[in-house]
Amino acid sequence: MKLRIVVVTLVAVVVALLVNAFAVTQHQRPAEAFAGGRVLALDGPDLNVREYGPPGERAVVLLHGYSASIEWWQEDAAALAGTGMRVVAIDLVGHGGSEAPRDADQYGAAGQAAAVRRALDALGVRHAILVGHSMGGVVATAVAERNPDVVERVVVSDTPADKGMTATLPLAKLACWPVVGPAADRLRGVDAVTQSSLQTGFADDYPVPQFAHRSLEQMTYTGVCQSDAGDELNAERAIADRLAGLAIPVVVVWGERDVLTPTATNVARYRAAGLTPTILSGSGHSPNVEAPDAFVAAVVDFIGQTR
Repeated sequence: MKLRIVVVTLVAVVVALLVNAFAVTQHQRPAEAFAGGRVLALDGPDLNVREYGPPGERAVVLLHGYSASIEWWQEDAAALAGTGMRVVAIDLVGHGGSEAPRDADQYGAAGQAAAVRRALDALGVRHAILVGHSMGGVVATAVAERNPDVVERVVVSDTPADKGMTATLPLAKLACWPVVGPAADRLRGVDAVTQSSLQTGFADDYPVPQFAHRSLEQMTYTGVCQSDAGDELNAERAIADRLAGLAIPVVVVWGERDVLTPTATNVARYRAAGLTPTILSGSGHSPNVEAPDAFVAAVVDFIGQTR
């Protein structure tokens, strides 16, 4: 009798895990206005965007990192717009308020780059200065490579220079294991569970902002596991070399205390490619959040430079 109870219980647990895995992996989400943005209806995933400053065909375009959103740019965007520039912050596919489809290809470098280009066209941006943080820098690189007619300058911040240059938390891959991963994903909305992983996105003494938790909770399971644009591009050719090979001005900005994309090794790799990163003292992986004044100053100085 006891054995039968154990067997029935195990079967019930397995069935529950399989049902949960199916539900979680099939989940998709339509676009919604988020963090003061508005939804752009596009021929592809719809994107949530927020605009600052005066209208015009030339704009600074802000692309956030993995599991982030346009909320991460609020201070930077307002400051940049205050200098008289048009600023557009875009939620990447599957992030923030943008559409989160089931199609995994939409989360890769090509899918994200195509979505950004469609957004630029819809917004009437003909001359773009791309500013990408972390994975956003990967997307900025892909957009610049594919759209030399539109992109005139690129800024990347704490974007992995080459393969193997991102620190991986021991349990990070567990989240995407079959069956087990979808079960663990149910805990993503619990701040206490995600606190330690989100802390790696900042210096260890910088409090994790609440918007970091909000942004992470916006993602679907597909977005969590398929947003691998950095690995994809670096596997083919190092991002440092891709950026150095662009026929437009490029600047790299880096947090001095970055542990997620470790400063020493990444900066050395960019230097080897012929790019000299600007190091922002005291900041971790997210200088756009941790040191917005210094970050904006570096961007404004770069925009003001002649070729």
